[in-house]
Amino acid sequence: MGVKTSIRFAKTLCNLCPTNCGLNVNVDQDRIVKVEGMPEHPFGHPCIKSQAIIDWVYNKERITEPMRKVQGKWQQVSWDEALGFIADKLTGIKESVGAKSLVVHLGFPFIGKPVERIAHRFCDVYGSPNFTTGGSICFCARMIGQSLTFNHGTTALSPSYAGTRCNVVWGINPAESNLYMTAAIKNAQKKGAKLIVIDPRVTPLARQADIHAKIRPGTDTALALGILNVIIDEGLYDKDFVEKWTYGFNRLAEHVKNYPPERVSEITWIPPDTIKSIARMYAANKPACITQGVALDHCTNGVQTSRALACLIAICGNYDVPGGSTYSIPLRQRSLRTNKDISGEVGASYPLFSRFMRESSSAPVIQAILKGEPYPIKALIINGSNIMLTWPETKKVKQALQQLEILVVMDMFMNETAEMADVFLPAASFVEATVLKDYAPVSLAMAVLTQEVIKPQGNSWPDWKFWAELGKRMGYEEYFPWNTDNELYTTLLEPTSLKVELLTGKPEGIFHHGREQQRYLAEGFHTPSGKVELYSDLMEQYRYDPLPTYHEPAESPVSKPDRAKEYPLLLISGCKVQVYTHSQLRNVEAMRKRHPEPLAQIHPDTAEALGIAEGDMVKVETSRGSVQMKAQLTVDILPQVVSIPHGWGGEANANLVTSIRELDPISGFPAF
Repeated sequence: MGVKTSIRFAKTLCNLCPTNCGLNVNVDQDRIVKVEGMPEHPFGHPCIKSQAIIDWVYNKERITEPMRKVQGKWQQVSWDEALGFIADKLTGIKESVGAKSLVVHLGFPFIGKPVERIAHRFCDVYGSPNFTTGGSICFCARMIGQSLTFNHGTTALSPSYAGTRCNVVWGINPAESNLYMTAAIKNAQKKGAKLIVIDPRVTPLARQADIHAKIRPGTDTALALGILNVIIDEGLYDKDFVEKWTYGFNRLAEHVKNYPPERVSEITWIPPDTIKSIARMYAANKPACITQGVALDHCTNGVQTSRALACLIAICGNYDVPGGSTYSIPLRQRSLRTNKDISGEVGASYPLFSRFMRESSSAPVIQAILKGEPYPIKALIINGSNIMLTWPETKKVKQALQQLEILVVMDMFMNETAEMADVFLPAASFVEATVLKDYAPVSLAMAVLTQEVIKPQGNSWPDWKFWAELGKRMGYEEYFPWNTDNELYTTLLEPTSLKVELLTGKPEGIFHHGREQQRYLAEGFHTPSGKVELYSDLMEQYRYDPLPTYHEPAESPVSKPDRAKEYPLLLISGCKVQVYTHSQLRNVEAMRKRHPEPLAQIHPDTAEALGIAEGDMVKVETSRGSVQMKAQLTVDILPQVVSIPHGWGGEANANLVTSIRELDPISGFPAF
């Protein structure tokens, strides 16, 4: 007779980063005992973070009961009491100062994108236009730039590595943030593809690149325009595609004459010959793809940088072709938006953001709270975000949170933002809930529906359930009819051919669309001209530069020469490390052992001039404040640049030194 075992096996997705790798989970008496990759899933070999899941779920610091702050001290309460308190507060605020006084911010919800739909519906029904997400300080600037150029219905391009002959890795270090991307790029290189890396640091991929361009941070638009100058001047562009499918090419060609390699070299610190070599290598090796990192979004010229790169992709004929820059058709899930007329969001000063992203920008929220403009903000609900560490200029963030009538935080841990809240709501992790995931916006036209692996710890709830129950508590029952995960997902899947039962039987995922390439041949481009808009009449209508134009960063030795005398070095912040996602997982011992403390990266020549030795505690200061962390001396960074990580608390919080005031005029993105 065989030995009886109590272990069962479950399949789910990791939600510790946006890659969402497939997982096989071993469970013994409703407790996870082992986590491995799911071989049949396209992303079946998860990174080191998957080894943190057990310690993360069962972490002694995790809060699994609702909490309310009474006279400055936390008290455990029931969900009924917590919902009642929140509902009463929101009702009173709506009656006294208006529904617009509520802002909702979703960072990285614990069960993913479906939460955005239901939280957005709550805002609609309540009457607030101020629904924001982490995308407004992450990747949305890129999407705006691409959408203005290719598709006014919103576009998110992804590099297509299979069959590419040239990879341009620009402002991203996938060796720390995406192992699948790194493997695909290396595999393409083994098959003969050229590799160009543009980064002020020597990343692992930069070491094996054909060209590594060490760029001055914040000058990427100028480099892109310089590359366009060479390609157009030397006639290296795809003349057939340009003639048939682009709008405004002649104006772009005239415009980029202002960016010859010699001038661009002065701006970017990249030698003219290197700029020419990048242009020729990208244009001559078709198809070619560009892997664009959020470093390009995180500056005051982010949208224009993405516009310039979109123009580069287009004129070289690398749009929507195998090996180029492509996009997958997303699963058309049912919208949960209502027909209520809500306008006048806090982020109205960034109209193109609202138009293309269909949400409000979070950038103006802190200033709106502090100044009461354009109207008072009295309530803030945060779901899966630690804005005290991830939003710029932490001192201002703290001041703003202290002025609110009510701050609600839903999370798994009592983080720095939650400590300031009036109500803490315990979130269920992704292994304690059912998750619907569509991979199309980032990589694959594939949908996955996971099942609950273990019961939620304590009284923690899936994110969506909080929003539905709050809606019911406030009298909006007809808009929130769901009582179970599957009821919600059945509603979301109504417009598709996929059903809950079908997805449940396919935990590895179902491809819901084929890989159709060059769809524009049949459909044209969803822009006013029906073509790729190198020149944007819409940008001109909103009084922005209609052609991608370089503007010096708001804070630089050029734009602020007097300040540069006092602060002579350039700061970059937020470089990824594989064991953490933003501010997450630092309370997991196994991850902390691998990367125990934050380090400020400094070139040895710069350190010597300042009398700094390896491991010295240093103060990194800007006009906003300072952080303290140990120095790491490395030749892998430009001598004029210092790099610090984000996501660390206390005196190492990078956003103590960033600015909430200098923002991209189109997207509202801060210059991290």
